[in-house]
Amino acid sequence: MKSVDILVIGGGLSGSATALGLVRQGAGKVVLLDEQLPSQRLSRGNFGLTWFMCKGAGNPGYAKWCRMAAMQWPDFAAELEEESGYNVELEWTGGAVHAFGDEQLQGYAESVSALKAVCGEAGIDYPVRILSRDEFSDIVPDMVLGDEVSGAMYTEEQGHVNPLKLLAAMRCLFQKKGGEYHGSQSAHAILPQKDGTYVVKTSQGDYQCQKVVIAAGHGSSRLLAPLGEKLHIYPQRGQLMVTERHERLLTVPLLSVRQTPDGTFMIGLSSEDTALDTQVTPEAMQSQAENAIRLFPMLGKLNWVRAWGAIRVMTPDGAPIYTRVKGHDNITVLALHSAVSLAPLQSRAIAPWILGDGDDELISQFSNGRFHV
Repeated sequence: MKSVDILVIGGGLSGSATALGLVRQGAGKVVLLDEQLPSQRLSRGNFGLTWFMCKGAGNPGYAKWCRMAAMQWPDFAAELEEESGYNVELEWTGGAVHAFGDEQLQGYAESVSALKAVCGEAGIDYPVRILSRDEFSDIVPDMVLGDEVSGAMYTEEQGHVNPLKLLAAMRCLFQKKGGEYHGSQSAHAILPQKDGTYVVKTSQGDYQCQKVVIAAGHGSSRLLAPLGEKLHIYPQRGQLMVTERHERLLTVPLLSVRQTPDGTFMIGLSSEDTALDTQVTPEAMQSQAENAIRLFPMLGKLNWVRAWGAIRVMTPDGAPIYTRVKGHDNITVLALHSAVSLAPLQSRAIAPWILGDGDDELISQFSNGRFHV
């Protein structure tokens, strides 16, 4: 049996960011296990936005959390690149959400006003503004807008990143800092011991550890059930499509369309309740393509070369779950959507909180217990 200080189960974006934060905090011997399920790899199948806009309507704590994460992204990316050698391709060029028609644009204005008030009460700015059609056109000068586009909401303080390189950079730096990573290793059970430690049984042997962090996405529920913890998450499928490479025209990412540094356009804004089924469907692809062409008609002239589906980890209110298991204070559970956007806080705030060194005033709002009604 191997003895470690902290075992992190789940090597996706959330688990990797947290594991990196733990080794930065001097947490001792930290081991990161990655099961690498082919059917749920959202960390390798997401859109790559580093955003706070649109998040937290009706949930002040989550709005503040997302804004805090976005504020840290430029420095976080610079540190990763300098220390790991990976260029995560962060483009801090802003972000926009288009509107079709005046009614939708007015809805955006009301949402922005509400979120400005929420963040203002917390002493944080919310630098989002509503753009007219002409103003929106000015920030995407090389893309002709469709006739139905009425404007957009926009901020200069967010952007997009290459999620594959982000994941690689965090794993690389985690190991450079002394962490130990194991791919294709499944955790089967967590067994509490009389001395307060835990034995974790895996597909490649057992570990005895002081603390366990569970960040295994939809695999977390089966590990927690024997411990009496019901994790309030559900699967939601999203589908993405990618075009052939094209001259770079779009430097500001939109919620549903972005162009990567290598020239490919990505589109995607689908949400489907399909359990863990990741297959792509003609219906979703058609809907997404039609929406993208309504926004930017030139996209109808490009060849679409790839499509895929991935399973989001969703909570009933959309906000993350950061929680300790009742009766097992040394088992921490992390379950969340937006793992790209929230990566800086996973590393810089959640890791210290796991070790008992961080302020948990805001983090406590994200307990799994908030759903026990």
